[in-house]
Amino acid sequence: MKRLGSIICLIALIVTMTAGSCFAAQTLTIEDTYPTDGQKNTTKENLCVKLTFSEDVGAKDIREANRKCFKITDPDGKEIPIKVFFDPDDSKKVMVLADTTKELDIKDDTEYTLTVDPAFQDSNGDTLTDGADISFTTMDQGKSTTVYMIMMVIMFGAMFAFSTIQAKKHAAKAIEEKAKEMPFNPYKEAKRTGKPVTQIIAEHEKAMEKKKAKEAKRAAREKVEDDEDIEEEPDNGNYKVKRPRPIADGGSSYITGRKAEAEARKAEEERLAKRRAANKKKKK
Repeated sequence: MKRLGSIICLIALIVTMTAGSCFAAQTLTIEDTYPTDGQKNTTKENLCVKLTFSEDVGAKDIREANRKCFKITDPDGKEIPIKVFFDPDDSKKVMVLADTTKELDIKDDTEYTLTVDPAFQDSNGDTLTDGADISFTTMDQGKSTTVYMIMMVIMFGAMFAFSTIQAKKHAAKAIEEKAKEMPFNPYKEAKRTGKPVTQIIAEHEKAMEKKKAKEAKRAAREKVEDDEDIEEEPDNGNYKVKRPRPIADGGSSYITGRKAEAEARKAEEERLAKRRAANKKKKK
């Protein structure tokens, strides 16, 4: 009998411990919400709260009862018409949305509270023990609009200022280029700058001399470059010439004999021509 009693006590202890673990593992809680409790500047258009639970809450036989466990109230306790949707792809998620098909009076910069009744249950029948309250504050739309308009004014002002500066630069450049093309008028320049005419003329002559010296220097540099007959190619060691040159210019004393032959041929042709001319005279 003692042995049997000990076995019964042991079985009862195991069952009790197992049951406690099962109940503890199946406790229903809210794991996440959007907006979070205390969040500011939430949108008042399509006002909604998304909740994620720790257990499956999407069973069809409990949906209607669970829908009645939600309400959204304003600071005065007035309820806002809502719709409750269960996520078909994730049975742990629920969305509570303001019912736009009915008359709504959602205000700016106002705190609203979503209340979840403790009777809300999961698919196993476990309930939300203490319920939940999630409060959030809507955006001050008037203030946001004012800030947006100020930013737009600043942006357009900056764009206008930048465009004006660029236009002035282009206009100044055009005037400068036009002035360069026009003949120099010392009296007009003196009137424009307020300087004496003699000073204007002296400055102009100095500028022209500097310009001529610069052009002469550039022309001399170009002439030197054009007079270079040989340019070295450092990559492969080859050379190229800009114009044909006789071999003697390179320092060679080799004589081909072609020049002497040409001179002898020319002298012979001249001798024959003279002889023919003399024969024609004798015949006459």
